[in-house]
Amino acid sequence: MQWDYKKIRKNSWDTAFHKGGRAWLMLAAVGFLFSFIGIAHSSQTGFIDAIDKYIWANDTFLPDNIAILKEYIVETPLVKNIPFITSDLALAVIDILSESVTWVIWLFAANIAYFQRNPGEVIANMLIAAGVTAAVGFFLKNVAIIGRNRYVMENRFGREVSFRRLFAPFHMKTLWNLVKVMFCYHLTISLWSLTVVGGPYKRYQYYFIPYILAENPAVSWREAKRLSCSMTRGFKWKMFLTQLSYWYMWLLELVPFAGLCFAVPLSMQLDVEMYFAARALFGGDRTLLAEPAFSGCAYTELADRENAGAPDYVLADLSLGRPQRAGKFCDYSVTDFIFMFFVFCLIGWLWECGQHIIRDHELVNRGTMYGPWIPIYGFGGVIMVFLLNRFKKNKGKVFVSGVALCAVLEYITSFILDFMFDSSYWDYKSEFMNINGRICLSGLLAFGIGGMAAIYLVGPAIRNYVERFSRRSQIIISVILCAAFLADFVYCMIFGFNSGAGVGGKM
Repeated sequence: MQWDYKKIRKNSWDTAFHKGGRAWLMLAAVGFLFSFIGIAHSSQTGFIDAIDKYIWANDTFLPDNIAILKEYIVETPLVKNIPFITSDLALAVIDILSESVTWVIWLFAANIAYFQRNPGEVIANMLIAAGVTAAVGFFLKNVAIIGRNRYVMENRFGREVSFRRLFAPFHMKTLWNLVKVMFCYHLTISLWSLTVVGGPYKRYQYYFIPYILAENPAVSWREAKRLSCSMTRGFKWKMFLTQLSYWYMWLLELVPFAGLCFAVPLSMQLDVEMYFAARALFGGDRTLLAEPAFSGCAYTELADRENAGAPDYVLADLSLGRPQRAGKFCDYSVTDFIFMFFVFCLIGWLWECGQHIIRDHELVNRGTMYGPWIPIYGFGGVIMVFLLNRFKKNKGKVFVSGVALCAVLEYITSFILDFMFDSSYWDYKSEFMNINGRICLSGLLAFGIGGMAAIYLVGPAIRNYVERFSRRSQIIISVILCAAFLADFVYCMIFGFNSGAGVGGKM
């Protein structure tokens, strides 16, 4: 057997365009999806990015908003006090962030008063968004290409392929392996690309690693590397010439939409056809080639296509069903949590009012609402009991998790009050180790201790007390409490939240 150019070209063309309209549309849709999210085919991705930049370029307020961020960052102690962080460097960072995560500026500038009050928080969120985007791009996108390869590989053998087969390789047992192998793959290719000859050579030597993983997601980096090297031995130049024979499709890829409809599907199918050609010629250990169905003929080669059954693959569909839990998730009923919510709300209200009496010698309603409740204490307590009660045998884990949960809840609540309602009910800027005045270390430690009290003392005590009442009485009392709270909330939405002397309010 030898490398058959004509057969590879014919199978890739027939599979992409001669199987039927629906099969072609599905293949084109897969190519469009992955080009749209920037995984492959840079020419088409570049066209889509150009449209995105054009949209943002017409935002007349964007330059003024960026100017606010630049004016803020050059005055920060970080820039003024650290020698190697210059104002030019800080301004360059803002320029890079404003181009990569423009949507963050647009989102927060929806409330321009908030934007002007909190430019530092906007910049921090831009950094977080850029970091998350980079992580998603590096890990998830690189792993997602395995799903695309799997779909195109199966498209070679079946009449029509279900769209969900894109997700077939992503089982929990193999997902982390895919992340590791693809990380090693891209890192190795990037390092070899720094050399003149090594980059193109290694690119073709390791060309089949993403396809080997699509066939067998459990393959390790060393196994995939060794197998790809063996499969491409003696065929690297032939692979290049095979791709070069479709030079006119490379040009077509530069044409918006036409490239997505024709060049991209054919390019994907050609790479897969080369993989299967090398796979058929491979004479070494085939134990890692896990799919027996992949040793058959392409669908377009079958004499009796109409009666050909669907291939039976070893790699099953990704299961999306709910996992079975061992044991009961929570020991409390809905009514227990309702009573807990109002008890925690009341405790929080008494705590805040008591602190103000001791400090300022006056009684004021310190809550955001008008009733004797502060919702953040209620939600925080209920969330901690609901999520952490099952870990109560490990007190250290409960405390640390409680601090983390309270940090997230308090920060988000403060942000919502600030951004949505231009209000502030607490400010920790003068406290040690605070983040934008929204959370601080001492407050979180106090909440962590309070969370432990809720799990080990208050929660069980409330449940024992509630059990004294009949089920009907529990429901009636719960309904009355919820109705009173809802009425208070509606009143706040119509007439505004509680504000005044000693109480947070408009900023």
